[in-house]
Amino acid sequence: MNEIKKSIDTGLCDMNISPERMVKNIQEGNRNYRSRGVRRFGGAVAAALCLVLFGTAAYAAGTYIYSQIKVNHETMPELEPMEVVPVQEVEGNVTEYGYVEKSYGTIAELEKELGISLLGTELAGNPYMRIDYQKIGDGYHMVNVREYIIGDLIDIRDWDKSENSGELEGNDDKYIWTVGEIYKSPVNLEVEIISDPSQQELDTEYLGYFEYVKTITADQGYTVNILQDSVDENDPVLQEERYRPQVCAIFVSDGVRYTLKGRVPVETMVDIVNSMRYL
Repeated sequence: MNEIKKSIDTGLCDMNISPERMVKNIQEGNRNYRSRGVRRFGGAVAAALCLVLFGTAAYAAGTYIYSQIKVNHETMPELEPMEVVPVQEVEGNVTEYGYVEKSYGTIAELEKELGISLLGTELAGNPYMRIDYQKIGDGYHMVNVREYIIGDLIDIRDWDKSENSGELEGNDDKYIWTVGEIYKSPVNLEVEIISDPSQQELDTEYLGYFEYVKTITADQGYTVNILQDSVDENDPVLQEERYRPQVCAIFVSDGVRYTLKGRVPVETMVDIVNSMRYL
């Protein structure tokens, strides 16, 4: 169960699915479910439940993939279509469930091994960045980059779980930090690639404590959907000066889907999206 959770946890949502069910879905080539973890701040839960559905079809590489993204059953404006994007095989660790996993020191190393170029930003680049690649099924590839952008966070250090700090600080499963004026957490990056037409449709739904904010057109010309944690205005814990909802930006560029998420203002997230390009 830990292998499944590790491979599909992205920090946005929470859904428990048995390993047996997951393996069965992958083997049938019909439908995969991906769960995402719960993030807590203070005593409040700011989470969503995401469901990703893969359909089947027989198309050539480069085929457009028109997927839907919903928030609490409401469909968000349509993004540019994903495409079947060929990538090179990665020789990584194969889990008992058939997933291929590998960690990288730099995004450049990942790009070289996959044989593709990904969007990046000069705002990224720090010694805390963690890059994990995973292939599920015949052609679904996911790249998770934790601590992608750290902004004005300070005093970032390994999190000793025995440490009992009385200060209001942020943490994840690896690091603890002192929040900044703008960044209350790092901004993480998720990249999704479909390389095999047998896994065609990629629909995602965010359920729970998430709400649609707006849709923008990035400086590069693609459509970006913005959503964020909803805040209970009656909960005083959530109204702490240092609290900030998690903001999520989703867009597709050259057939690849990107998701940026972090506890930053919406305007800051838009600036990050506008800074994304091929470096």
